[in-house]
Amino acid sequence: MSAVPAEIAGIGSTTQRLRVSPGFDPLKAAVGPEDYFVLSRIDGTQTLRDVLLSTGLPIDRAVSIVARLRSIGALLLPGEAAAPGGGPPQRPSAPKLPSISKSQPLPALPRTITPSSGIAARPPSIAAMPIHDLTLPGATPDELAALAEDVDLEDRERRRILAMARLAHGRDPHALLGMPVTADARTLKLAYFQLSKEVHPDRYYGKRLGSFGARMSAVFEATSRAYARLTTNDRGRGAAQAQSASDQPQTPQEYAAELFDRACQLEIGGDALEAMKLFAAAVRMDAQARFLRRAASCALAAGQPKTAVEYAKKAHTLAPNDASAARLLALAFRAAGKFVDAEEVLVIAMAMKSENDTLSAELRNDLAEVRRLLLE
Repeated sequence: MSAVPAEIAGIGSTTQRLRVSPGFDPLKAAVGPEDYFVLSRIDGTQTLRDVLLSTGLPIDRAVSIVARLRSIGALLLPGEAAAPGGGPPQRPSAPKLPSISKSQPLPALPRTITPSSGIAARPPSIAAMPIHDLTLPGATPDELAALAEDVDLEDRERRRILAMARLAHGRDPHALLGMPVTADARTLKLAYFQLSKEVHPDRYYGKRLGSFGARMSAVFEATSRAYARLTTNDRGRGAAQAQSASDQPQTPQEYAAELFDRACQLEIGGDALEAMKLFAAAVRMDAQARFLRRAASCALAAGQPKTAVEYAKKAHTLAPNDASAARLLALAFRAAGKFVDAEEVLVIAMAMKSENDTLSAELRNDLAEVRRLLLE
């Protein structure tokens, strides 16, 4: 199939603007990378035809993915409030953990016995939750001063960073990751990813961090070294030795891609403001056009037109002949009240060659709307 079909069975016309079903959990539904990429292109503003053309996949492949996403409750047609068949799978509620006191040690997590081995193991839902002593026994004056700093961090976040800083220069990589020496390769990987998210300085971009800024950088680097040591040490445990190359420490580009994927999940789940934080971190590490465009779209959804303009400008600079990138910039300008700039960009975009008839029509409609606004 080389051309976009006019209709797709079970969905209807490809001129419709589909939405992602609220609450749909790609991880729970075991959505694959290719399927998730297509899902991330569906934002309720583009027609299905535009989505199919923008994926870069063969049209028949993209069509089959969209049909499958629809069948598992990921997509909503215009006017639908819930997907057919009872809607998308719901995210299970998170286990409630005991509260933590400054003066009391962490309570032990419940343990279960696996039927196959009889070996004690943590329940799967919390198996990779890193455990550190947040009571900070024998806290130094420097640590006490840090706990009292006027910074934009919660008490638990401060204690986690300080507890890990104590272990950063030690010889026990398992302790730094908050895992027992019996943890298998998968559990170590999950713990590493969890800590990478919690202690990476980019997570707190724009916040007042005080002395914790330098501490977080040091802790993050030490965590990466500890994970690398456990997964590359020839004398380590057999499970760690068996890890594949995909489990090795991430490059900045790989980490940026992970941040981008997590941001897309947050955006799809309706948390645009939190998604913006991860989009910002991903763009700082790897400012590729795909990241910038999605970040601009998210900024518009989050009601941050100035930020959307910044991202859209950079994306347009990377792809000056892309009419869709130009349209996104015009939308950002319009949202920011810069109607003259929006008109100029749209006029230039309409002069670009495009085989996408739908995009051409949308550019004309956008230009007409901007000119109407200029006359008001």
